[in-house]
Amino acid sequence: MGLLKDKAAPGREDRLEACMAYGGTACGLGKENRSCLKNQERGFSQSGLCVALPTLGMLLTLPDTAVVVHGAIGCGSTGFGMNINIRLRHVQRGYTNAKDSFWVSTNLTESEVIHGGEAKLEQTIDEIYQRVKPKSIIVLQTCTPSIIGDDLASVVSRAREKLDIPVLAAYCEGFKTKVWATGYDVAFHAIVHGFIESDKEGRPSRKDGWKPGERPLVNVINLASVGQPDEEEMIRLLDAIGIEVNIGPNFASRETIRNMTQADLTVSVCPTHDDYFIEYLYEEYGIPYVLKDMPIGLANTREWLLDIAGHFGLEKQAEALIKEEEAKVLKAVEKFRPALEGKKVYLSAGEFRALVTGILYQELGMEVVGVRAYHHDHFGRDFYGKLLDGQEGKDFTVDIANFQPFELVNLLKKIKPDLYIGHVGDNVWAAKLGLPVVTIFRIFDYYVGYRGFYEVAKKTVRILRNYSFNAKLALHTKQAYKQDWYEENPFKFIRSSEVSAANTTANQPDAGARKGAASNE
Repeated sequence: MGLLKDKAAPGREDRLEACMAYGGTACGLGKENRSCLKNQERGFSQSGLCVALPTLGMLLTLPDTAVVVHGAIGCGSTGFGMNINIRLRHVQRGYTNAKDSFWVSTNLTESEVIHGGEAKLEQTIDEIYQRVKPKSIIVLQTCTPSIIGDDLASVVSRAREKLDIPVLAAYCEGFKTKVWATGYDVAFHAIVHGFIESDKEGRPSRKDGWKPGERPLVNVINLASVGQPDEEEMIRLLDAIGIEVNIGPNFASRETIRNMTQADLTVSVCPTHDDYFIEYLYEEYGIPYVLKDMPIGLANTREWLLDIAGHFGLEKQAEALIKEEEAKVLKAVEKFRPALEGKKVYLSAGEFRALVTGILYQELGMEVVGVRAYHHDHFGRDFYGKLLDGQEGKDFTVDIANFQPFELVNLLKKIKPDLYIGHVGDNVWAAKLGLPVVTIFRIFDYYVGYRGFYEVAKKTVRILRNYSFNAKLALHTKQAYKQDWYEENPFKFIRSSEVSAANTTANQPDAGARKGAASNE
């Protein structure tokens, strides 16, 4: 990986051979050649998620930090939508005087695009330091300054020499990668170089390893989207088997992040999110890791706990805890099963989250009829097989799509699920079709572990019993697409990028095809 040697994080197309376009079935996905998947793309794309969104979403969580978005003013707009969640998460963690997440834009104009934006960036960093007095400053470089050749590394180097706080650089040019999840790597890259390796205190020295009889220290890599209830559930479970927990780097102080180099084990909550940082801690500090499961649902929580316990000889304690917790929660959800069993569910989210949530719903007696994953890489590959095993090989539709709502509504019209599970900003498409909708996570709710299993079941039953608002919304809302689009193959725009130049035109959708997906508004 060369995290310390590379100036910027590589795109996941290269690092993980990630795929952004596939339409078919779970069985078909397992038979596809990975290199072919990597090179598939869409001849028509309605929307997409820029790498800047997850990068900004992570970096804005750092306490007392100012983010400078270097580029056009619109590139920071996603910060508005993240602000309320980030502020509430700080309050949940005990920061009673939490303020709004703070970001500014250098607002490059035509003049800077021609003459360069370095001077304006330096002026912005100095002014933010004087006016806000943050404990750290992060410069997030977007497409425009990269294209015109602004030297971010030199600007940040000069700022580090001048100021008495960490100054971080995040290279977040959206044109360099189509895989939005690269944004996680960009944020981790900035945190490592700015908080750990380039800190004026010097590089942390590795402590002596864990010894039997001691309470081991385990890093739990948290997601910006994981709320305080879920963090408390993971701490509760690990503490019950004798493990001390260090949670970060999201919402964590610089001291907490630096202390992650002293752990005895690093544990992932989501492999898609965490692998770049986990590999760094292993390669540079020799910290072993668990990078397999997401503790959602009974089977995955069981595997997650046993994998962690196995590193410290705590398997008996873990097995006793699992037996007790499963017995309690299975008894508690028994009253919900009649309302859930046999219902068909469609899931849409980041790949790993969607797949493990599908397994949770199978454990509640429901059938997965479709998954829309925002991208695909090897971390999710085995879990499609687990979903198939969970319903005795009954196949389901898979759409690998960076949003693309025109494909989603087509699929939902054809599949007609009983329930739709998705992200809050994406659920409107299913709601407008009259489907009951469950938001896949909220920072106020339990979602992981055994408490999460119970709360998801309880919430799902409540929504299935009363979704009259969505039903009425469908009756009084104009559909976004013309009727003839719903009669088309939803995957007709997916093609291989390896077609020859002579065949490119022939493979492009014609005017009639484009019209078929045209907006009706």
